[in-house]
Amino acid sequence: MIFIEQEQENFSKQVEKYVLHNGGTYLDAVICISEKMSISPEMAGKLVTKPLKEKLQIEATSLNYNINVPKGQTSLF
Repeated sequence: MIFIEQEQENFSKQVEKYVLHNGGTYLDAVICISEKMSISPEMAGKLVTKPLKEKLQIEATSLNYNINVPKGQTSLF
């Protein structure tokens, strides 16, 4: 359990650092970091921390992304 939390924290820090240094959106950063780490988008979704999930939700709303959340889920991330 601790290993997963450390991986989440590491991944999210890398995403934050990417946005800070390169600009762009958090979604772009998640995709870029996922590709660098050779992990699938599904696995990247599991590595996103709650604060980063909230930033992604706010960003998606501000960009007017049409997000279809599957039935039974309260959030896309």
